[in-house]
Amino acid sequence: MTITKATRWRVFAGVWIQSLFTSATAFFSLFALPLTTQFDWSSSDFSMAYTIYMFVYCAVGFLGGLLAEKLQPRVAIYIGLVFFAAGWFLTGFASSIPQLYLFYGILAGAGAGTIYPACLPTALKWFPDKAGSISGLVQAGASCGPFIMSPIAQWLIDTYGAQSACKILAVIFLIGVGAVAWMIVPCPEGWTPEGWTPSKEQAKDLNTKNYNIPQMVKTPVFWVMLLMFIFANAAGTMMVSATSPIAQKQIGQTAMTAALCVSIMTLANMCGRIGFGFIYDRLKGWNSLVLVLVLNGLSMVMLTMAHTLPYFILCICLVGFSFGGLLVVFAPIVKNVFGSRFYNRNYGLIFIGYGIGAFVGPKISASFYDSTGSYVAGYIGSAILAAAAIGLVFAARYLVGRMQARDAAEIATDVH
Repeated sequence: MTITKATRWRVFAGVWIQSLFTSATAFFSLFALPLTTQFDWSSSDFSMAYTIYMFVYCAVGFLGGLLAEKLQPRVAIYIGLVFFAAGWFLTGFASSIPQLYLFYGILAGAGAGTIYPACLPTALKWFPDKAGSISGLVQAGASCGPFIMSPIAQWLIDTYGAQSACKILAVIFLIGVGAVAWMIVPCPEGWTPEGWTPSKEQAKDLNTKNYNIPQMVKTPVFWVMLLMFIFANAAGTMMVSATSPIAQKQIGQTAMTAALCVSIMTLANMCGRIGFGFIYDRLKGWNSLVLVLVLNGLSMVMLTMAHTLPYFILCICLVGFSFGGLLVVFAPIVKNVFGSRFYNRNYGLIFIGYGIGAFVGPKISASFYDSTGSYVAGYIGSAILAAAAIGLVFAARYLVGRMQARDAAEIATDVH
């Protein structure tokens, strides 16, 4: 493969476009009313399909990363795309809850989970000079997906019906992702951009020992980082998932105003993804992650005092901005700690923590509200989780320092 200055930007463009399509499934709630009405399903049974989707999406990540490294990123993407598009297409035929869980939850979830770790880690390998900003821009593309595709999906539902809309969207996803997957090629090991002089910190990251999965899971820092990821994501999703009911019940707003609040927080989330990408390149990994968690915890404390709409909007902007930065800064940290050679599969495995946090967080929030009739306990619980995650950041930084010093000593011994 001939590498030119345009090669890595072509990879970035391919990753960005595919993320726009595969992340668009966040609009699945648009299908709730028409499908539950058509088949007389309960709302809770229907919503479980998305929960299953997210669980499978995160659970198969390391397999997607493994396929990307063993075969090629684009091969892994095409394999995932077959499952993803088939899941959506078959959902258009689902007439029972078990079928919905199988087609959308398992098939489509497995497809998306195979695609994601073949894309973002591959893009970051091409940009050692600006890993944070590229991570942020890719994650911002994921935020744009629902924003762009939701009106299209709603028009398809209104025009052709929910089941036909699923089939049409499957074809759109198949064409959209399939058209750009060829652009996503692996970065040669050891490659760096022409004319780039890495800083001392960047040079250290480039020389990190490469850990495969068996080696990685034997290190204490892996388990600390996994737990940190669970806590951090649970802290964010506890409130992100409940923005609309909080606006209505705590602030006393109408459903329309509550929907506007959700849109505002989504916009803040996208700004956070872009902003923390550039913050990462300046503050570096651990410092950026601490800032994410401090802002998240602070926003939760502020929410305990939210009683007016302007103040509430300020709070949710802070929630959205900080939560948007979590995936942005966490992804390149994994590469810096465990090396780039097995990065796709390693990140895919640690990404399981994201799924656990996303599952646990909203459950805890709902439990607090059901038992107390207020969201305040949920805010406090979220702030405590953020504080615990900050403590784990410092523990991880200490463990990484020891691990890298040991690795450097082993390399020096081998040389002599």
